[in-house]
Amino acid sequence: MYMGTMQPVLILMVIMVVGIFAVSLIFQRYHSAGEGTDIRNYKEYGEPAKSLYTSRYLFSFHKDIDVTDENDNVVYHSSSKLFSFTNETTITDIEDRVVARIEKKLFSLHSIHYIDVVGGKSFELSKELFRILDMKFTIDELGWTLQGDFANLNFVLYNNQERVIAVVGQKLFSMRDKYCIDLYDVNEEATVVAIVVTLENMLMARRHSSSSSTTHSSNV
Repeated sequence: MYMGTMQPVLILMVIMVVGIFAVSLIFQRYHSAGEGTDIRNYKEYGEPAKSLYTSRYLFSFHKDIDVTDENDNVVYHSSSKLFSFTNETTITDIEDRVVARIEKKLFSLHSIHYIDVVGGKSFELSKELFRILDMKFTIDELGWTLQGDFANLNFVLYNNQERVIAVVGQKLFSMRDKYCIDLYDVNEEATVVAIVVTLENMLMARRHSSSSSTTHSSNV
């Protein structure tokens, strides 16, 4: 009797797993170092000037992220202060020089981060409210837009002429958060890296918030 009751549950679980895997194949545009550009990115935007890859450390209190090139060489490193209400993050290059600093705005209805690229640009990354199916971020100071797709696995960064600056793809089924950055404007590399690191931190905070809410609801 017990096995008969469990069988539909097991079948449903298998269907869900297969469904998630199928969705990942459809929407995921991540590619690893040494692999070719995703064919959809190539058809829509052409061949990128270069690609970078981010990988978050496991069990890191500082939310450490390495940014590597196509030869797996670390070119940037990001870390956040352990105790900071504003989630202060610093990005350094291979010579340990500060490239950018990021701070989160306190007491905001939606997530706003201040980004200061050393020797370059200072701007805010702000998520638009009331977007249910996708995520869109505006950068008013630059006139740029960071637009997510339906599944929020891939993001496209446009400049004020609606030209593509970079395409960002998340890897699913990974122990660590991993993203690939197909860069179409190498002159904006440091700015793009700062934006992607900020995006990663925002998405991770969003997942943790959703997980905490779910856990709290189940315990009520």
